[in-house]
Amino acid sequence: MPQKSQNNVYCLIKSRRGMFKFSAICWLIVLLLISSCGQRQDQSKFVIAFSQCVGDDAWRKTMFDEMKRALSFYPDIEFVYRDAQGNNQNQIQQIRELLHENIDLLIVSPNEAEPLTPIVDSVFQMNIPVVVTDRKTSSGLYNAYVGADNTSIGRLAAQYTAQVLQNKGHIGIVTGLKGSSASIEREKGFREYLASTPLMHISIQLQGDWEKQRAYLQAKKHLDALLATDIILAFNDQMALGVKQALRESGSDEIPIIGVDALPGPGNGLEHITEGTLFASMLYPTGGTEAIRTAVAILEKNPYKRENILGTLVIDNENAGLMALQSDKIQEQQKDIDKRQELIVEQNRIYRSQKTTLNIVVASLVLAVVFGGISIIVIKSNWEKNKHLEVQNKEILSQQQRIMEMNLRIQEASEAKTNFFTNVSHEFKTPLTLILAPLEELEKETQLSREASEQLTRIRRNAKKLQHLVSNLIDIHRIDKATIKLQASPVQIDPFIQQTLANFKPLSQQQRISLSYTNKTIIKEIWIDEYLMEQVLSNLLSNAFKFTSIGGKISIVVDEDSLTGQLNIHVVDNGVGIPSSAIEHIFDAFYQGVQSPLGSGIGLAYVKEIVALHHGQITVDSKQDMGSSFTLSLPTGRAHLCDEEIKMGSEPVATYQPNKEDAADSTAELFDEKAASFHSSKSANILIIEDDSDVRHFLNTILDKEYNVLFAKNYADALTKIERSYPDLIISDIMLPDGSGFELLKQVKNNPHTAQIPVLLLSALDTDEAKVEGMELMADAYLTKPFHVAHLKAVIANLILSRKHLKERYTSVITSTDIVSGSGYTEQDKRFLQHLTTVVESRLGDQRLNVEEIASELNMSRVQLYRKTKNLLNCSVNDYLLQRRLQRAKHLIVEGLNINEIADKIGFSSPAYFTAAFKKQFGITPTAFKKTAIKRSF
Repeated sequence: MPQKSQNNVYCLIKSRRGMFKFSAICWLIVLLLISSCGQRQDQSKFVIAFSQCVGDDAWRKTMFDEMKRALSFYPDIEFVYRDAQGNNQNQIQQIRELLHENIDLLIVSPNEAEPLTPIVDSVFQMNIPVVVTDRKTSSGLYNAYVGADNTSIGRLAAQYTAQVLQNKGHIGIVTGLKGSSASIEREKGFREYLASTPLMHISIQLQGDWEKQRAYLQAKKHLDALLATDIILAFNDQMALGVKQALRESGSDEIPIIGVDALPGPGNGLEHITEGTLFASMLYPTGGTEAIRTAVAILEKNPYKRENILGTLVIDNENAGLMALQSDKIQEQQKDIDKRQELIVEQNRIYRSQKTTLNIVVASLVLAVVFGGISIIVIKSNWEKNKHLEVQNKEILSQQQRIMEMNLRIQEASEAKTNFFTNVSHEFKTPLTLILAPLEELEKETQLSREASEQLTRIRRNAKKLQHLVSNLIDIHRIDKATIKLQASPVQIDPFIQQTLANFKPLSQQQRISLSYTNKTIIKEIWIDEYLMEQVLSNLLSNAFKFTSIGGKISIVVDEDSLTGQLNIHVVDNGVGIPSSAIEHIFDAFYQGVQSPLGSGIGLAYVKEIVALHHGQITVDSKQDMGSSFTLSLPTGRAHLCDEEIKMGSEPVATYQPNKEDAADSTAELFDEKAASFHSSKSANILIIEDDSDVRHFLNTILDKEYNVLFAKNYADALTKIERSYPDLIISDIMLPDGSGFELLKQVKNNPHTAQIPVLLLSALDTDEAKVEGMELMADAYLTKPFHVAHLKAVIANLILSRKHLKERYTSVITSTDIVSGSGYTEQDKRFLQHLTTVVESRLGDQRLNVEEIASELNMSRVQLYRKTKNLLNCSVNDYLLQRRLQRAKHLIVEGLNINEIADKIGFSSPAYFTAAFKKQFGITPTAFKKTAIKRSF
């Protein structure tokens, strides 16, 4: 790119980066403004926790409601509530949990004084303020107490009782929870006052545990003792109501009962006093509001009283009405306050929302002005630089075009490489077929001399080496295209390696090279593709023998890497070694070292690709004139393998077929023009489509003794001979001079006249893609070159035998339904036989029906009809027509028709001719058959 263009681009990028930074800063300022404006002003400043001993009675519910109303004036306080449900251990555990929530103050109403004292003291000692309400702890370690003086309440109750009884009488009392400070102090005050009135004494004392049901049960249990009292004092209104219920159920409702609390509201003490259920009650304020106010004063470090004693008084039928009215009025006012408070909260929320929106709008307007100015500057700058960008875009487009052209040339080169490998496979494997297969036949001869036998063995060994080299070359290409799939299975390590070494024993003996194997690991098996890994080891051993001098040493050592858990297979020799300059290229494809100028350069590249397929790696360690060590590092187990890489079932072992020597071209052409004959004593007619004359000659040699063998050299010749000879089997190559074996297969299978002929594909294309395509086009078998002669003969025999069984199946066909349901026929075969049966059945009574007319109905020539019927039914058309007529005659005889009528209906010229044909076919006259059928019906 020119220097000027580079400067322009640099300036443009720099200016855009500057604008981007400026924009980012502006947006950051806006976000900060929005976040600062949108911050909640009511975030909690303090956290107050309240541990209630029991929360399900009316008095404590009233306390909790008062606390919530008081907290509505302090929106910056977070309130955490826990209910111990009257259980000491629950309350202790809940206080411990509250300490982990970083509370600022604890309000606690102890369930019992002694059990709760240690935990409350520990909170106080942690410098967390403690406010005790209703009930005190034993130690007195707290910041403030809010509640009534329970001792004074006890004295007031005793004083009021003495006034009612005029200082003499029997008293029954119902106390609260044992150990509760409120119960202890009330009883203490009550007894202190009674000590001054000797004519009054407590005749029965029950424990109600502050619960109505508990008091009711205790009263029922000690009913006689209660009925002997003059007045009953319960330490709260609920227990008083429980005792009242027990007395009413006993029929004694005259004893006055005094309670403590005098709570307003439905079902509470104040209502029962006005109704006359309770005689009186000592007012016991909840102190919820006072507890919150005291807690806030402590947190805000304002002055507060440590002992906040709430006042009390006696409420009886004289003042209960007035107290109820006042309570109702207070409740209504509180509801109004709550509604106003909710309205204030909603207004504050709307105000904050509107304020945030306004701030956003203002900030947006400011930014709009700023960005408007920036946009004008940017537009002006861009207008000047767009001209330069247009030139640069043209240069870039030109470069892209050149890159696309280069990619196209690369793709063409890749396609050419693919075609090269395919052609190499075909061109190499065909001569190899003609070398290895005849060698196998020759080696079976017993009259060969020892020298000739050794020469044949040497030829076969070198031919297989060439075959192995071709296979490696093709496999490298297949690996590169990811068409080779790993088929791993568990393989026993020792037998596998020992079997591989056994193949090199003769060579080691010949070159007097020591060959050893050592296993230093306890691992018994490894998941590998046995066929591919055998090629890896064989390649490495072959290289070791190649570069190790006579009397040398080669060893395979197996050990385990304790760090990685991988299995290492070392192939070590003491040969000439590898120069340091060659080590980094030794696994490159087609690289040849200076010590191996005649090699192919594909062996170690192939080895590296196979090891990579196993998720392993191969390394080499070598020093000049000291030998080499190749190490295969393979993962153990099967966790590294996916499902597609694991072998399912048995994998067939590849076999390489021997083939014949080259035959003279003049001899090969002698059998090409043989004609098929239905009268030959040989079992079947086979048409072979093969462009290579040597292969044709060899196939004729091995098949001519058993079959009538015909040949076609190309696609067009094959179509002509198929139509003319109608063979029992077609064997076709895939790569033909004027077409493809796949196209020929498609033509044969799509033609209803030839679809039933089995087709065997015999090709050098040994790829999964080619095999799949052949099967999809309905090939009956697919064999690759080089092939095994016995295997080829077996496949041919099976295909011809299967076709023969199908023909026999239809030879004795009786009805059209039988024909259609034949399981061995192709759909084309079934359609042909169904059409043939329909034509014959529809004209059975026509004496003029003959082969020509049937062929015309089926749109076939007379010869085609004859061949197809002969192939499928193993009989002529006239024989089939006669069988159909005679089968119909049997049914008509059973129906009761006479001989003349039957002969006329099935197309016979005379009854005598019909009777003769029937007897010849079934061995019985029509009349005798009719009598036999009548007897069977009875």
